[in-house]
Amino acid sequence: MDKFKVAIKGLILAGMLISGQASVTAIATPQKPALQSLDEPQAPAVRRPLSIKGYKTHNGTKILFIRTPGLPMFDVLVSFAAGSAQTPHQPGLAAVTYSLLNEGVAGKDVNAIRATFDNLGAKMDMGISQDRTWFSLRSLSDEVRRAPALELFAQVLGKPLLPQESLPGVKSQLQYFLDREDQSHAAQARQANLSQLFPGHGYAQSRFGTKAGLASITRNQAQDFHRKAYAAGNAQITLVGDLTEEEAQRIGAQISAALPQGPAITAIQPATSPAAPNLQRVERPSTQAYLRLAQPGVLRSSPDFVALQIAMRIFTNRLTDELRERRGLTYHVEADFSALQAQGLLTIQLQTQPEQADAVLAHIKTMFSDFLAQGPTQQELDDIQQQLVGSALLGSATNAQILSQLHDISAHNLPLELDFSTQAALNLNLASIKNALNRHLHAEQWRVVLLGPKTDQQPLPAPSESATNAMCRAPDENVAS
Repeated sequence: MDKFKVAIKGLILAGMLISGQASVTAIATPQKPALQSLDEPQAPAVRRPLSIKGYKTHNGTKILFIRTPGLPMFDVLVSFAAGSAQTPHQPGLAAVTYSLLNEGVAGKDVNAIRATFDNLGAKMDMGISQDRTWFSLRSLSDEVRRAPALELFAQVLGKPLLPQESLPGVKSQLQYFLDREDQSHAAQARQANLSQLFPGHGYAQSRFGTKAGLASITRNQAQDFHRKAYAAGNAQITLVGDLTEEEAQRIGAQISAALPQGPAITAIQPATSPAAPNLQRVERPSTQAYLRLAQPGVLRSSPDFVALQIAMRIFTNRLTDELRERRGLTYHVEADFSALQAQGLLTIQLQTQPEQADAVLAHIKTMFSDFLAQGPTQQELDDIQQQLVGSALLGSATNAQILSQLHDISAHNLPLELDFSTQAALNLNLASIKNALNRHLHAEQWRVVLLGPKTDQQPLPAPSESATNAMCRAPDENVAS
């Protein structure tokens, strides 16, 4: 296991059945070749018949389920609004509690828990973010294997020992992760950028806490946080696999009933981000400069989120073509539109040669200003939408991929349709994207961190048809500060 990675109220959404009617062609009609030219427009992908079933238990746990009977196995993921931003008053408490959960249950220590899952052919994984923690179980669908695996899984979540003897080791491991962040220039730039955006907020803290915060955490605090944040009303369950609807309901109810009883905790409040743009220079010895720009965006549930996400994919292509291909200034650049639970976020990040960092920053700002003014071209939008058509089915080829999408739907209260975001993206036009960009984003409201050595600055090199030789290398992420 990698740590860092009751009755049902009723049905929320019924399944949908799509049927079609075949057409008949006369024998004398000439037949088209069986092959299609790559120059011809590709037919839209057929929507997958994967209907989402939704339920809610009497004690408040939300459950979403998709049946995929192809293989005799299933995946269940239980997530809690128990991420690091929930404990800004005690940095590290969320991470310590999360890390202690699988350290022991009645009659089993961490090694016995791992061995039991292995013997049953089951696998448990865990993960923590700023917003949530999650715990997943993959098991065979057969009742003989499934029942004991689920019983232990529910026990780990609902009745962990949170042993005192494991507390020093957990704190030591989290301290190690903090040390790794201190040695990573990329992590330092990210943390400095988040501090600009979310001053005094839980989002500005590392998900592992702080050194001082970790040192003061007690087992009693972890027990109190577990009772509050791991309550049934604060949990969401998603299931995918070879289960009947009745079996999925029973599994969800079983897990929910095993959790401490209680309501959802108070949602993370939005941060008040400074209105003025800000440039922070962090001097570090490095062969490259780490450049990160960010500004607030919209929530994942916003009607404009998909339009902004597609816009940033297009802008990433522009940045890559200009900064990597034509000028050889970076190995990788990305504009990403993501969503924390309480705040959307636009970030642009790259590494470049220190002596050209200022010129690269100015050039990115100019490109973004032009993008807001003009929007994408029709060809850029067509290309992105065609990519979506080709990748939609591949993005949900496995239970794990479907489970990830289902969890996203659950966590952000999105429509109960697996292809909702893809369909919304395919319905976009140039005007809707440009309008969304200018409603929410600003050319001059960047919070910028520039981390690297102090050096004399040079202008941008002239564009070249082939910039391969001048291209920046991909450095190690972990370097001495």
